[in-house]
Amino acid sequence: MLKFRRILATLLISGLLATGAVFGDTVKPANVILFIGDGMDEHQITMARNYLLGPEEGLLAMEQLPVRSSVRVQTLLENRPDRFTFIADSANSASTLATGQLTSIGRIATSAGTDFDQPTILQAAHESGFLTGLVTTASLTDATPAAFVAHTAHRNCQGPEDMNRAISYAPPSQQCAIDSKQQGGPGSIAEQLIDARVDVLLGGGKKYFAQKNHVGMQLLDQARSQGYQLIDHIGQHDASDQSTEPRLLGLFALGHLPVEWIGSGNRKAEAVELVSGKPLFAEPFDCQKNPRHADTPTLAQMTRKALARLTRDPSRGFFLMVEGASIDKQAHRRNPCGQMGELSALDSAVAVGREFAKQHPGTLVIVTADHGQASQILPLPDNYMALTESLQSPQYPPGYYAVLKTRHGDLMAVGYATNAPPQGGWEQHTGVDVPVFLEGLDGREVPALMSQQDIFRLMRAHLQLP
Repeated sequence: MLKFRRILATLLISGLLATGAVFGDTVKPANVILFIGDGMDEHQITMARNYLLGPEEGLLAMEQLPVRSSVRVQTLLENRPDRFTFIADSANSASTLATGQLTSIGRIATSAGTDFDQPTILQAAHESGFLTGLVTTASLTDATPAAFVAHTAHRNCQGPEDMNRAISYAPPSQQCAIDSKQQGGPGSIAEQLIDARVDVLLGGGKKYFAQKNHVGMQLLDQARSQGYQLIDHIGQHDASDQSTEPRLLGLFALGHLPVEWIGSGNRKAEAVELVSGKPLFAEPFDCQKNPRHADTPTLAQMTRKALARLTRDPSRGFFLMVEGASIDKQAHRRNPCGQMGELSALDSAVAVGREFAKQHPGTLVIVTADHGQASQILPLPDNYMALTESLQSPQYPPGYYAVLKTRHGDLMAVGYATNAPPQGGWEQHTGVDVPVFLEGLDGREVPALMSQQDIFRLMRAHLQLP
């Protein structure tokens, strides 16, 4: 860790880590665009690449960034903050990316056990005069975007109506009432997003902002009173970009945004059945556009819109976090088409970010994940059937299984086995390292294995935050 900190200092001194590019007498401001694929480990990336491009046809946009490393994900125990556990959730891992400090599952930028607020990079950037933005395909109050602004004992504290509801599976130290405004706390995540005066907020979660605060004012009205222009469809593009309102709040769904893809016939992975002592595998299926997504902005469109707003003042740099949230949410539901479509959507947004960086020197682009997920690429049914015949006993994958027809006509099998059928209703996260792809710095000094705290330090050093 000390070695990496020395590397950061060397990069700053040598100019390898840009804090603004000089052209003649003009200094271009430093920017950071952080892309987070929720649950996007190597298996999820490989699945999407296989489906989209085939086994030999090239790389995703994120994989074309010139610097690559692997990232350790670390989580503390709530009741023993001096000890680790090896499975993370989006709340604690996004909090580490946002704050550079470790915490426990469920916490939003607060310390494990003691509930101290952990300052975030977005807040530090705002205080130093940078513009700031959050873009997500989830509700803006969901764990990952929340971690860059809010400070709550638990991720469930999304709206004012949540603050006095007990969380049955959380300990007393993580109940939302601790943070309610009635008790002198900062309030719900939605309230804190507005109070933080983030310059651009784009995503879902309208139902939380429709709630009333502790003095009876609807949060949407509170947002208007604090200089937010409200939009509910991306077609308000020109008007919003030319608006004199200093801030933009785009809410495109009541909760999370609809996913871009579904399986044909709305199919997902299924448990393998035994018929007459032999496994019966379901027929292959392909992925199709989700008709429910038709009027929903893509993540690339939202990213482009955020960048347009954040560059209206060319003298100021910015910090922008963009999350592809439903890679994780669809893996939980054993929906391979849903998760691959969302990873594809994130990759398209990364392409937008890379194009922006080419035109704006001094921009650091980072693509990473918060934690790993459940799906794996497995052998095809023929393999299991051959083993069944050879061993004279049924051979088949546990859990849930799907065979997909890729765009190139190949078959790819995907399995989910972190929760047993039929009782297990929700796949679980896995304790795996996640990738990071970077552009905008010299990669010769980037170590082969980093931590999420190191990513925080890279971003902070790039913006030269105090």
